[in-house]
Amino acid sequence: MKIRLPMVLMVIVCMYASVGPVRADLSAGSQVLVDFDAVWQFHDGDTDLGVEWRELDYDDGAWREGPALLGYAPEGRGERWPGPALQTELEPNLVTYYFRKTFTFEGDAEHVRVRLDQIIDDAAVYYLNGEEIGRSALMPEGDVGHGTTATDNTNPEIEHDVFDIDASLLREGRNVLAVMVANSSERSSDICLGVRLSVADAVQAPVALYLTWQRDPTTTMTIHWHTDERHDDVIIEYGLAQGGELSRAEGDRRPMTYSHRHVQMVELTGLEPGSNYRFRIYRPGAGNSSRFYHFRTMPATDDRPIRFAAGGDTHHRDATFGRTNRQAVAYDLDFIVWGGDLAYADGREDRLYRWHSFFDTLTETLVTDDGRVVPIIVAIGNHEVRGHYYRGDDRGEEAYEDTDAFREKIAPYFYNLFAFPGHPGYGVLDFGQYMSIVLLDTDHSGPIDGTQTEWLEKTLAEREHVRHVFPVYHVPAYPSHRDYDAWVSRRVRRHWLPLFEQAGNIRVVFENHDHTYKRTVPIRNDEPNPDGIVYLGDGAWGVGVREVHDVDQTWYLERAASVRHLILATVQGQFQDFKVITEDGKLIDHYIAHPRE
Repeated sequence: MKIRLPMVLMVIVCMYASVGPVRADLSAGSQVLVDFDAVWQFHDGDTDLGVEWRELDYDDGAWREGPALLGYAPEGRGERWPGPALQTELEPNLVTYYFRKTFTFEGDAEHVRVRLDQIIDDAAVYYLNGEEIGRSALMPEGDVGHGTTATDNTNPEIEHDVFDIDASLLREGRNVLAVMVANSSERSSDICLGVRLSVADAVQAPVALYLTWQRDPTTTMTIHWHTDERHDDVIIEYGLAQGGELSRAEGDRRPMTYSHRHVQMVELTGLEPGSNYRFRIYRPGAGNSSRFYHFRTMPATDDRPIRFAAGGDTHHRDATFGRTNRQAVAYDLDFIVWGGDLAYADGREDRLYRWHSFFDTLTETLVTDDGRVVPIIVAIGNHEVRGHYYRGDDRGEEAYEDTDAFREKIAPYFYNLFAFPGHPGYGVLDFGQYMSIVLLDTDHSGPIDGTQTEWLEKTLAEREHVRHVFPVYHVPAYPSHRDYDAWVSRRVRRHWLPLFEQAGNIRVVFENHDHTYKRTVPIRNDEPNPDGIVYLGDGAWGVGVREVHDVDQTWYLERAASVRHLILATVQGQFQDFKVITEDGKLIDHYIAHPRE
């Protein structure tokens, strides 16, 4: 059975301009069965081979052979592919290519994990000893065979498409890995194949792992993880990283919406501020546990720099999502805050796979090599909701109910998967007495006006003493791509901006939704004002980008660009610094927010 679970197989799409492949290191004790430069049997004769070619005992003696990478590319571009670069030329301009690799496995398949790293262009379906083990994102669903085209071309990007490979398909002795690679059309300019197949000792690892907070991050941590089955015991063992006895904490579990998975959650409380902790997931009934992971609590005061990344609109493709994640993690962040549009599943059952893919990539990229897990804070966006807005899907405003049941019906994944903000879709997270992150809902699971605005006014008034207050929400008041007079943008400006301006401690607001980068001029009373608030965004963490308004012709824009990015925020004392980093690590903007007069 084919399952999309990115903890086991990583697909890396060929890039025309690359300094080398991005490959996760193999774990200690791994055994490489097939390496990237292995010699393959291949058939590029434009012949329909049916289904027999994938079987273990198929006679491929008449096929040609050559070392990977195998493929073709015009004008020497194959030399710039990830290492070992193009080594074997194939017949160009075909739709279907067949590959077989025989290898030997010595060991016990019951106690290993199987990992497959691949360099692929455009799409592939994989078979181990005749059984399908997965297919890349651009390979269509359903029956595939000779003449099946990829759904798109790779547009030289690095992909991370991961499959759960059933280790029981491995045989003692001789095995065959068979791959069918498909072009998007006969006019495609290139094709590429390279594979590394390896096995390692089995590890009791969750299929998804992510951390967040529900209360003060200086003394608490909430740990989420997913399992493929219901576990009777939901236990975290944890303690200070430097050693000593471990404590245990029990938590809750619930079925993941529309999924066979279960969401496990444990909140740790009474922790020491500014401290490093280790933890592992313990299953006393099974007598095993996960590896040790690590997290750190936030400091009690901002005597040291507090560093976080902000953005939104995270996951169109695993590749772009993962690439920006890696850039963010490289800055040793305290946490990440995303302002909505996370997995683009729209609350639909038939898009469950998008959440699986989101968490697969998140787990792969937000856990550092030494096991530190970077916490995330998430707000709700339109793509978390059926019909995008509480009045959408022909529900109309009159159908809105201010109830948990209504919100869970229209945004089933969001409320099922994340402990914070929880109901009613907005909330505030206070970091000691020095910083507050205020998450808001721009008409998605509930209306902007009314109860939410009343809550916002009260919340901001109660935090007049807090130096750093950052509102985070999805639809921008000052869009960089969409219409300034759009309905929700006008509602944000009408109901929330006067409250932001009334509060004396809001210098910067994070907006999203438009799939661009933007920084506004300081704004007050809907006009430029040096004592105003700067609005940063506009939600292009891991999605396709859009065109921006002409900055010279848009009164509120200071900077704008069509580029995927993260906003690296650093605060300490009265200091607020914001650097804008692209997915490939370039600094494209820098803003220092001085205290408002």
